Amino acid sequence: MKSALKSCASALLLCLGFTAATAIAQIDWKQAQGTEIRFLMNKHPFTTFIEPRVAQFEKMTGIKVAIEAFPEDQYRNKLIVELNAGGKVDGYMIMPGQDDLYHWKAGWLQPLDGFIADPKLTDASWDPKDFFASFAKSSSVDGKRIGVVINAETSLLAYRKDLFTKFNRKVPVTMAELEDTAKFFHGKEVDGKKLVGITLRGKGAAATSQWVDFLYTFGGSWTDAKGKSNFASPEDIAAFKFYGDLLRNYGPQGGTMLHWAESTSSFMEGKAAMIYDANVFKSLYENPKESKVAGLVGYTVIPAGPKGLQLPHVSNWSLVIAKNSAAQRQKAAWLFVQWATNKENSLAALLAGVPSGRTSAWASKEYKAGDKTPDWTAATMKSFDIGQGQWNPPVINVPEIRDITGLVIVAAIEGKDVTEAAKKAAELMDKKSDM
Repeated sequence: MKSALKSCASALLLCLGFTAATAIAQIDWKQAQGTEIRFLMNKHPFTTFIEPRVAQFEKMTGIKVAIEAFPEDQYRNKLIVELNAGGKVDGYMIMPGQDDLYHWKAGWLQPLDGFIADPKLTDASWDPKDFFASFAKSSSVDGKRIGVVINAETSLLAYRKDLFTKFNRKVPVTMAELEDTAKFFHGKEVDGKKLVGITLRGKGAAATSQWVDFLYTFGGSWTDAKGKSNFASPEDIAAFKFYGDLLRNYGPQGGTMLHWAESTSSFMEGKAAMIYDANVFKSLYENPKESKVAGLVGYTVIPAGPKGLQLPHVSNWSLVIAKNSAAQRQKAAWLFVQWATNKENSLAALLAGVPSGRTSAWASKEYKAGDKTPDWTAATMKSFDIGQGQWNPPVINVPEIRDITGLVIVAAIEGKDVTEAAKKAAELMDKKSDM
Protein backbone atom coordinates (compact mmCIF):
# COMPACT_ATOMS: atom_id res chain seq x y z
CA MET A 1 0.00 0.00 0.00
CA LYS A 2 2.80 2.38 0.95
CA SER A 3 4.55 1.52 -2.30
CA ALA A 4 1.40 2.27 -4.29
CA LEU A 5 0.92 5.59 -2.50
CA LYS A 6 4.55 6.47 -3.10
CA SER A 7 4.17 5.71 -6.81
CA CYS A 8 1.02 7.84 -7.01
CA ALA A 9 2.74 10.69 -5.23
CA SER A 10 5.71 10.45 -7.58
CA ALA A 11 3.42 10.47 -10.59
CA LEU A 12 1.58 13.49 -9.21
CA LEU A 13 4.83 15.36 -8.65
CA LEU A 14 5.97 14.53 -12.15
CA CYS A 15 2.65 15.75 -13.50
CA LEU A 16 2.83 18.95 -11.48
CA GLY A 17 6.42 19.45 -12.57
CA PHE A 18 5.44 18.98 -16.20
CA THR A 19 2.54 21.44 -15.79
CA ALA A 20 4.82 24.03 -14.15
CA ALA A 21 7.42 23.62 -16.86
CA THR A 22 4.75 23.98 -19.53
CA ALA A 23 3.40 27.10 -17.80
CA ILE A 24 6.73 28.88 -17.97
CA ALA A 25 7.66 27.69 -21.45
CA GLN A 26 5.37 30.04 -23.34
CA ILE A 27 8.09 31.69 -25.42
CA ASP A 28 10.88 30.29 -27.55
CA TRP A 29 13.95 30.77 -25.37
CA LYS A 30 16.14 29.60 -28.29
CA GLN A 31 14.98 32.40 -30.63
CA ALA A 32 18.28 34.31 -30.29
CA GLN A 33 20.51 31.24 -30.21
CA GLY A 34 24.09 31.94 -31.27
CA THR A 35 23.95 35.62 -30.29
CA GLU A 36 26.68 37.06 -28.08
CA ILE A 37 25.86 39.94 -25.73
CA ARG A 38 27.95 42.09 -23.43
CA PHE A 39 26.75 43.58 -20.12
CA LEU A 40 28.69 46.10 -18.06
CA MET A 41 27.87 45.86 -14.36
CA ASN A 42 28.74 47.37 -11.02
CA LYS A 43 30.42 44.99 -8.54
CA HIS A 44 27.23 44.82 -6.55
CA PRO A 45 25.67 42.04 -4.42
CA PHE A 46 23.23 41.29 -7.26
CA THR A 47 26.14 40.88 -9.69
CA THR A 48 27.81 38.49 -7.26
CA PHE A 49 24.53 36.57 -7.02
CA ILE A 50 23.69 36.31 -10.73
CA GLU A 51 27.13 35.66 -12.28
CA PRO A 52 27.38 31.99 -11.16
CA ARG A 53 23.89 31.37 -12.60
CA VAL A 54 24.58 32.77 -16.06
CA ALA A 55 25.63 29.34 -17.33
CA GLN A 56 22.05 28.16 -16.75
CA PHE A 57 20.76 30.93 -18.99
CA GLU A 58 23.34 30.21 -21.67
CA LYS A 59 22.41 26.52 -21.72
CA MET A 60 18.68 27.33 -21.89
CA THR A 61 18.96 29.93 -24.65
CA GLY A 62 22.15 29.29 -26.60
CA ILE A 63 23.04 32.96 -25.97
CA LYS A 64 26.57 33.78 -24.85
CA VAL A 65 26.67 36.41 -22.10
CA ALA A 66 29.85 38.32 -21.27
CA ILE A 67 29.55 40.18 -17.96
CA GLU A 68 32.25 42.70 -17.11
CA ALA A 69 32.00 43.96 -13.53
CA PHE A 70 33.95 46.81 -11.92
CA PRO A 71 33.96 48.66 -8.57
CA GLU A 72 31.32 51.40 -8.66
CA ASP A 73 33.48 54.47 -9.30
CA GLN A 74 35.47 52.67 -11.98
CA TYR A 75 32.26 51.21 -13.40
CA ARG A 76 30.59 54.60 -13.77
CA ASN A 77 33.62 56.09 -15.50
CA LYS A 78 34.07 53.14 -17.88
CA LEU A 79 30.36 53.05 -18.72
CA ILE A 80 30.25 56.72 -19.71
CA VAL A 81 33.41 56.41 -21.81
CA GLU A 82 32.09 53.37 -23.68
CA LEU A 83 28.60 54.76 -24.24
CA ASN A 84 30.03 58.05 -25.50
CA ALA A 85 32.34 56.18 -27.85
CA GLY A 86 29.54 53.97 -29.16
CA GLY A 87 31.22 50.79 -27.96
CA LYS A 88 29.59 47.36 -28.07
CA VAL A 89 27.50 47.55 -24.92
CA ASP A 90 24.22 45.62 -25.09
CA GLY A 91 23.07 46.14 -21.52
CA TYR A 92 24.18 47.57 -18.24
CA MET A 93 23.24 48.52 -14.68
CA ILE A 94 21.88 51.94 -13.84
CA MET A 95 20.69 53.70 -10.70
CA PRO A 96 17.58 55.40 -12.15
CA GLY A 97 17.08 58.05 -9.47
CA GLN A 98 20.59 59.32 -10.13
CA ASP A 99 21.36 58.66 -13.79
CA ASP A 100 18.19 58.00 -15.78
CA LEU A 101 17.59 61.52 -17.06
CA TYR A 102 21.22 61.96 -18.13
CA HIS A 103 21.30 58.63 -19.97
CA TRP A 104 17.88 59.22 -21.54
CA LYS A 105 18.78 62.68 -22.84
CA ALA A 106 22.04 61.24 -24.21
CA GLY A 107 20.06 58.68 -26.21
CA TRP A 108 21.61 55.63 -24.56
CA LEU A 109 18.49 53.90 -23.20
CA GLN A 110 16.23 51.56 -25.16
CA PRO A 111 12.57 51.66 -23.99
CA LEU A 112 11.45 48.23 -22.81
CA ASP A 113 7.68 48.60 -23.20
CA GLY A 114 7.65 46.92 -26.63
CA PHE A 115 9.62 43.92 -25.34
CA ILE A 116 7.38 43.56 -22.28
CA ALA A 117 4.17 43.73 -24.32
CA ASP A 118 5.33 41.19 -26.93
CA PRO A 119 4.02 37.68 -26.02
CA LYS A 120 6.70 36.14 -28.25
CA LEU A 121 9.45 37.83 -26.25
CA THR A 122 8.08 37.97 -22.71
CA ASP A 123 6.80 34.92 -20.89
CA ALA A 124 3.52 35.42 -19.00
CA SER A 125 5.15 33.99 -15.86
CA TRP A 126 7.51 37.00 -15.72
CA ASP A 127 4.47 38.98 -14.52
CA PRO A 128 5.34 42.72 -14.68
CA LYS A 129 2.56 43.47 -12.17
CA ASP A 130 4.49 41.55 -9.50
CA PHE A 131 7.01 44.40 -9.18
CA PHE A 132 6.29 47.13 -6.64
CA ALA A 133 4.68 49.99 -8.56
CA SER A 134 7.08 52.53 -7.05
CA PHE A 135 10.06 50.79 -8.70
CA ALA A 136 8.35 50.44 -12.05
CA LYS A 137 7.64 54.16 -11.90
CA SER A 138 11.15 55.11 -10.81
CA SER A 139 12.62 53.03 -13.66
CA SER A 140 10.64 55.04 -16.23
CA VAL A 141 11.39 58.29 -18.05
CA ASP A 142 8.85 60.34 -20.00
CA GLY A 143 6.34 57.53 -19.54
CA LYS A 144 8.72 54.93 -21.02
CA ARG A 145 9.94 51.91 -19.03
CA ILE A 146 13.72 51.94 -19.33
CA GLY A 147 14.82 49.45 -16.67
CA VAL A 148 13.92 46.47 -14.49
CA VAL A 149 14.75 46.61 -10.79
CA ILE A 150 17.38 44.19 -9.46
CA ASN A 151 18.01 45.74 -6.03
CA ALA A 152 15.48 47.69 -3.98
CA GLU A 153 16.20 50.12 -1.16
CA THR A 154 14.44 52.63 1.07
CA SER A 155 15.01 54.23 4.47
CA LEU A 156 13.43 53.43 7.82
CA LEU A 157 13.29 54.79 11.34
CA ALA A 158 15.18 52.34 13.56
CA TYR A 159 14.86 52.59 17.34
CA ARG A 160 15.96 50.90 20.55
CA LYS A 161 13.07 48.63 21.54
CA ASP A 162 14.60 48.01 24.95
CA LEU A 163 14.75 51.72 25.77
CA PHE A 164 11.24 52.40 24.50
CA THR A 165 9.98 49.58 26.74
CA LYS A 166 12.04 50.68 29.74
CA PHE A 167 10.80 54.25 29.55
CA ASN A 168 7.30 53.33 28.37
CA ARG A 169 7.55 55.34 25.16
CA LYS A 170 5.41 54.79 22.07
CA VAL A 171 6.97 54.56 18.63
CA PRO A 172 6.49 57.97 16.95
CA VAL A 173 3.96 58.03 14.12
CA THR A 174 4.11 61.77 13.36
CA MET A 175 6.97 64.23 12.92
CA ALA A 176 5.81 66.09 16.02
CA GLU A 177 6.04 62.85 18.01
CA LEU A 178 9.45 62.11 16.48
CA GLU A 179 10.79 65.42 17.75
CA ASP A 180 9.17 64.92 21.16
CA THR A 181 10.66 61.42 21.43
CA ALA A 182 14.12 62.62 20.42
CA LYS A 183 13.86 65.38 23.02
CA PHE A 184 12.78 62.87 25.70
CA PHE A 185 15.76 60.54 25.18
CA HIS A 186 18.38 63.21 24.57
CA GLY A 187 20.69 63.40 27.58
CA LYS A 188 19.19 60.33 29.28
CA GLU A 189 21.86 58.28 31.05
CA VAL A 190 21.77 54.57 30.23
CA ASP A 191 24.47 52.11 31.28
CA GLY A 192 26.73 54.99 32.24
CA LYS A 193 26.37 56.71 28.85
CA LYS A 194 24.47 59.81 27.92
CA LEU A 195 22.22 59.17 24.95
CA VAL A 196 21.46 61.38 22.01
CA GLY A 197 17.85 61.37 20.92
CA ILE A 198 18.49 60.62 17.27
CA THR A 199 21.31 60.42 14.76
CA LEU A 200 21.07 61.46 11.11
CA ARG A 201 23.36 62.19 8.21
CA GLY A 202 24.42 65.83 8.17
CA LYS A 203 27.44 66.05 5.90
CA GLY A 204 26.17 68.29 3.13
CA ALA A 205 25.35 66.48 -0.11
CA ALA A 206 25.62 63.10 1.65
CA ALA A 207 22.59 64.03 3.77
CA THR A 208 20.32 64.75 0.80
CA SER A 209 19.41 61.09 0.24
CA GLN A 210 17.84 60.96 3.72
CA TRP A 211 16.63 64.56 3.98
CA VAL A 212 14.59 64.01 0.80
CA ASP A 213 12.21 61.76 2.76
CA PHE A 214 11.51 64.66 5.10
CA LEU A 215 11.10 66.95 2.08
CA TYR A 216 8.37 64.79 0.56
CA THR A 217 6.74 64.01 3.90
CA PHE A 218 6.46 67.73 4.66
CA GLY A 219 4.70 68.18 1.31
CA GLY A 220 7.69 69.71 -0.46
CA SER A 221 9.41 68.90 -3.73
CA TRP A 222 12.67 69.47 -5.60
CA THR A 223 11.02 71.53 -8.33
CA ASP A 224 7.73 73.28 -9.01
CA ALA A 225 5.30 72.74 -11.89
CA LYS A 226 7.52 74.84 -14.17
CA GLY A 227 10.65 72.83 -13.39
CA LYS A 228 12.17 75.59 -11.25
CA SER A 229 13.64 75.05 -7.79
CA ASN A 230 11.00 74.79 -5.08
CA PHE A 231 13.45 75.32 -2.20
CA ALA A 232 12.00 78.72 -1.24
CA SER A 233 8.50 77.28 -0.75
CA PRO A 234 7.10 77.07 2.82
CA GLU A 235 7.04 73.26 2.66
CA ASP A 236 10.67 72.93 1.56
CA ILE A 237 11.85 75.45 4.14
CA ALA A 238 9.93 73.58 6.85
CA ALA A 239 11.64 70.32 5.85
CA PHE A 240 15.10 71.93 5.91
CA LYS A 241 14.42 73.54 9.28
CA PHE A 242 12.93 70.45 10.94
CA TYR A 243 15.78 68.20 9.81
CA GLY A 244 18.41 70.71 10.92
CA ASP A 245 16.76 71.38 14.28
CA LEU A 246 16.39 67.65 14.95
CA LEU A 247 20.06 66.94 14.41
CA ARG A 248 21.36 70.11 16.07
CA ASN A 249 19.21 69.85 19.20
CA TYR A 250 18.99 66.08 19.72
CA GLY A 251 21.82 64.53 17.72
CA PRO A 252 25.54 63.90 18.17
CA GLN A 253 27.94 66.81 18.32
CA GLY A 254 29.50 67.80 15.01
CA GLY A 255 26.35 66.94 13.09
CA THR A 256 27.61 68.47 9.85
CA MET A 257 30.40 65.88 9.74
CA LEU A 258 28.11 62.86 9.96
CA HIS A 259 28.02 60.61 6.90
CA TRP A 260 26.28 57.22 7.02
CA ALA A 261 29.32 55.48 8.53
CA GLU A 262 29.57 57.90 11.48
CA SER A 263 25.81 57.94 12.05
CA THR A 264 25.35 54.16 11.99
CA SER A 265 28.41 53.70 14.21
CA SER A 266 26.90 56.00 16.82
CA PHE A 267 23.69 53.97 16.83
CA MET A 268 25.51 50.62 16.87
CA GLU A 269 27.61 51.73 19.84
CA GLY A 270 24.42 52.30 21.83
CA LYS A 271 24.80 56.07 21.91
CA ALA A 272 21.51 56.96 20.15
CA ALA A 273 17.90 56.08 20.82
CA MET A 274 16.92 56.36 17.14
CA ILE A 275 18.40 56.61 13.67
CA TYR A 276 16.87 57.37 10.29
CA ASP A 277 18.83 55.85 7.40
CA ALA A 278 18.87 53.17 4.71
CA ASN A 279 17.05 49.92 5.43
CA VAL A 280 20.05 47.90 4.20
CA PHE A 281 21.93 48.94 7.34
CA LYS A 282 19.88 46.40 9.28
CA SER A 283 22.73 44.00 8.50
CA LEU A 284 25.04 46.30 10.49
CA TYR A 285 22.66 46.93 13.39
CA GLU A 286 21.94 43.20 13.80
CA ASN A 287 25.54 41.98 13.57
CA PRO A 288 26.43 40.89 17.13
CA LYS A 289 30.16 40.99 16.31
CA GLU A 290 30.02 44.68 15.44
CA SER A 291 26.90 46.09 17.08
CA LYS A 292 26.09 46.53 20.77
CA VAL A 293 22.38 46.87 19.95
CA ALA A 294 21.95 43.66 17.93
CA GLY A 295 18.60 42.08 18.74
CA LEU A 296 17.37 45.27 20.43
CA VAL A 297 16.31 47.25 17.35
CA GLY A 298 12.80 47.95 16.09
CA TYR A 299 11.90 49.29 12.65
CA THR A 300 9.11 51.47 11.30
CA VAL A 301 8.23 53.68 8.33
CA ILE A 302 8.95 57.41 8.34
CA PRO A 303 6.55 59.29 10.65
CA ALA A 304 3.79 61.32 8.99
CA GLY A 305 4.30 65.00 8.22
CA PRO A 306 2.09 67.98 9.15
CA LYS A 307 -0.38 67.16 6.36
CA GLY A 308 -0.45 63.42 7.08
CA LEU A 309 1.94 62.51 4.26
CA GLN A 310 4.35 59.57 4.53
CA LEU A 311 6.65 59.55 1.51
CA PRO A 312 9.98 57.80 1.97
CA HIS A 313 12.22 57.58 -1.06
CA VAL A 314 12.79 54.33 -2.89
CA SER A 315 15.98 53.76 -4.85
CA ASN A 316 17.20 50.88 -6.93
CA TRP A 317 19.67 49.51 -9.39
CA SER A 318 18.07 48.37 -12.62
CA LEU A 319 19.14 46.45 -15.70
CA VAL A 320 18.75 48.38 -18.96
CA ILE A 321 19.33 47.75 -22.67
CA ALA A 322 21.58 49.98 -24.74
CA LYS A 323 19.87 51.98 -27.48
CA ASN A 324 22.69 51.52 -30.00
CA SER A 325 22.80 47.73 -29.63
CA ALA A 326 21.78 45.85 -32.79
CA ALA A 327 18.18 44.56 -32.92
CA GLN A 328 19.12 40.88 -32.55
CA ARG A 329 21.41 41.63 -29.63
CA GLN A 330 18.69 43.78 -28.03
CA LYS A 331 16.33 40.80 -28.27
CA ALA A 332 18.95 38.55 -26.64
CA ALA A 333 19.66 41.20 -24.01
CA TRP A 334 15.96 41.39 -23.16
CA LEU A 335 15.79 37.61 -22.76
CA PHE A 336 18.70 37.86 -20.34
CA VAL A 337 17.14 40.76 -18.37
CA GLN A 338 13.84 38.89 -18.25
CA TRP A 339 15.51 35.72 -16.99
CA ALA A 340 17.71 37.52 -14.45
CA THR A 341 14.68 39.23 -12.92
CA ASN A 342 12.20 36.36 -13.01
CA LYS A 343 10.41 35.23 -9.86
CA GLU A 344 12.80 32.37 -9.16
CA ASN A 345 15.93 34.50 -9.34
CA SER A 346 14.30 37.40 -7.48
CA LEU A 347 13.40 35.11 -4.57
CA ALA A 348 16.82 33.46 -4.55
CA ALA A 349 18.47 36.89 -4.56
CA LEU A 350 16.34 38.02 -1.61
CA LEU A 351 17.23 34.87 0.33
CA ALA A 352 20.88 35.66 -0.44
CA GLY A 353 20.45 39.16 1.05
CA VAL A 354 19.70 41.24 -2.06
CA PRO A 355 16.40 43.11 -1.46
CA SER A 356 14.00 42.26 -4.27
CA GLY A 357 11.65 44.58 -6.15
CA ARG A 358 9.06 41.79 -6.46
CA THR A 359 6.14 41.48 -4.03
CA SER A 360 6.01 37.69 -4.42
CA ALA A 361 9.56 37.26 -3.11
CA TRP A 362 8.83 39.08 0.14
CA ALA A 363 5.51 37.26 0.59
CA SER A 364 6.96 33.81 -0.06
CA LYS A 365 6.92 31.10 2.58
CA GLU A 366 10.65 30.59 2.01
CA TYR A 367 11.45 34.17 2.99
CA LYS A 368 8.97 34.28 5.88
CA ALA A 369 10.35 31.06 7.35
CA GLY A 370 13.76 32.64 7.94
CA ASP A 371 12.64 36.20 8.72
CA LYS A 372 14.01 37.19 12.14
CA THR A 373 12.94 40.85 11.87
CA PRO A 374 9.33 40.86 10.62
CA ASP A 375 8.86 44.51 11.62
CA TRP A 376 11.76 45.44 9.31
CA THR A 377 10.13 43.43 6.52
CA ALA A 378 6.71 45.02 7.09
CA ALA A 379 8.15 48.55 7.22
CA THR A 380 10.30 47.92 4.16
CA MET A 381 7.38 46.55 2.13
CA LYS A 382 5.14 49.45 3.12
CA SER A 383 7.85 51.93 2.16
CA PHE A 384 8.32 50.15 -1.18
CA ASP A 385 4.59 50.40 -1.73
CA ILE A 386 4.16 54.10 -0.89
CA GLY A 387 7.64 55.33 -1.77
CA GLN A 388 8.73 58.14 -4.09
CA GLY A 389 11.28 57.11 -6.70
CA GLN A 390 12.76 60.55 -7.38
CA TRP A 391 15.26 60.58 -4.53
CA ASN A 392 17.66 62.88 -6.36
CA PRO A 393 16.88 66.23 -7.99
CA PRO A 394 15.22 65.71 -11.43
CA VAL A 395 18.05 67.38 -13.33
CA ILE A 396 20.92 66.25 -15.52
CA ASN A 397 23.68 67.69 -13.31
CA VAL A 398 22.65 65.79 -10.16
CA PRO A 399 25.98 66.09 -8.21
CA GLU A 400 26.05 69.91 -8.47
CA ILE A 401 22.46 70.28 -7.28
CA ARG A 402 23.07 67.85 -4.42
CA ASP A 403 26.00 70.02 -3.32
CA ILE A 404 23.77 73.12 -3.41
CA THR A 405 21.09 71.32 -1.41
CA GLY A 406 23.70 70.22 1.11
CA LEU A 407 24.60 73.85 1.79
CA VAL A 408 21.06 74.51 3.05
CA ILE A 409 21.06 71.35 5.17
CA VAL A 410 24.34 72.42 6.80
CA ALA A 411 22.98 75.93 7.39
CA ALA A 412 19.91 74.42 9.06
CA ILE A 413 22.01 72.18 11.31
CA GLU A 414 24.15 75.16 12.29
CA GLY A 415 21.05 77.16 13.23
CA LYS A 416 21.52 79.78 10.53
CA ASP A 417 18.76 81.60 8.61
CA VAL A 418 17.21 78.71 6.71
CA THR A 419 14.83 80.86 4.68
CA GLU A 420 17.66 83.00 3.34
CA ALA A 421 19.86 79.95 2.65
CA ALA A 422 17.00 78.22 0.82
CA LYS A 423 16.30 81.27 -1.36
CA LYS A 424 19.97 81.56 -2.35
CA ALA A 425 20.09 77.83 -3.08
CA ALA A 426 16.96 78.07 -5.24
CA GLU A 427 18.52 80.84 -7.33
CA LEU A 428 21.77 78.90 -7.69
CA MET A 429 19.95 75.68 -8.53
CA ASP A 430 17.96 77.38 -11.31
CA LYS A 431 21.11 78.99 -12.68
CA LYS A 432 23.02 75.69 -12.70
CA SER A 433 20.06 73.74 -14.12
CA ASP A 434 19.75 76.17 -17.03
CA MET A 435 23.43 75.83 -17.98
